[in-house]
Amino acid sequence: MNAIKKLLIIPMVLILAAAAAAENRLFLSAGASFLRPADEAYRTVYGNQAVYPELSVAIRLIAGVCLTGSMGRFSKNGITPDLGLETKAVQSYYSVGLSYLLRISPTLCLEAGGGMARMSFREEAFGLTVDGRHSGFKAEGGVLLIPEGERVFMGLKVGYLSGRVPGSELVPASDQSLRLGGLKIAVTIGIQLFGND
Repeated sequence: MNAIKKLLIIPMVLILAAAAAAENRLFLSAGASFLRPADEAYRTVYGNQAVYPELSVAIRLIAGVCLTGSMGRFSKNGITPDLGLETKAVQSYYSVGLSYLLRISPTLCLEAGGGMARMSFREEAFGLTVDGRHSGFKAEGGVLLIPEGERVFMGLKVGYLSGRVPGSELVPASDQSLRLGGLKIAVTIGIQLFGND
């Protein structure tokens, strides 16, 4: 099923990219995100922060309204507090949503948006593997440095990524749910392709 979903997503992304190119409305960016995990038990084992790369794309639909997408993944090694054993966890996500871009000066734009996120979790500990995935949301806003007439831009964004995997949906099942994501700050650099403003 996952393979089928990927096969469907790739053509859709290519079609949207081609349409954006034709209409002068495609933005690509990459950045470093700093996240404070939402789950207290996760922080106890893996620490209070994670740093990871994030890729984003935006297609301007009309005026300042953009269709957005992003993806990120981070891996952390930890030590269990009781037994002192090594453990490893990976969280990943992709999101789709809408944002609004407002130019407030010849060099600065404000951006705010949100959307749905598909999040997954995998942990390896005690010789066992725990998997879980669930839908959630992503919301963020920030300031973009986009000088008029320039293609390269930079940004600083603050947001929240949130999802909750019920214990019954973890594999193997657990009596405790798991919160994914958390408060995040991202520093980005990007390029405006085929665009004039």
